[in-house]
Amino acid sequence: MPQSYNELNTKTEFKNFLVRLGKIFSNIAILGLILSSAGILSFVALAFTFIFGFLLIVMSLGTIFILVPNFSDIWLSVADTSSKIASFFMQNFYIFAGITIVFSILSFVLLITDRQSKHTARLVISGVIIAILLIFIIVALLGVGK
Repeated sequence: MPQSYNELNTKTEFKNFLVRLGKIFSNIAILGLILSSAGILSFVALAFTFIFGFLLIVMSLGTIFILVPNFSDIWLSVADTSSKIASFFMQNFYIFAGITIVFSILSFVLLITDRQSKHTARLVISGVIIAILLIFIIVALLGVGK
């Protein structure tokens, strides 16, 4: 028995929906990679905060303390805030990494099943995200950051 036009249209719409869902999952995986690496980037920002503050003191030959009397308090409060942010991201690293890997795998599976068009760039991005996060997880499990 031949399929009706409505059945074919419904299947096509469902396949298009799955492709769109795969693209959304790919975007979420990219955001998750950024959040997963935010802990490391926060520590780098903390180091730059200390370096910038120290260079500001040296370049101004200490006159920064005359111009801004509470410079050291401001400097250390910025460093304290940055360290709290870095600590939050590092404590929740495995949550961000797990969610990112799940969405990346879902994106990969949904986009590879599309036969109408090739999503080479998004498939490569999903694969690279999985590889990077696996490296991050191995490094974290080995305790390199401690």
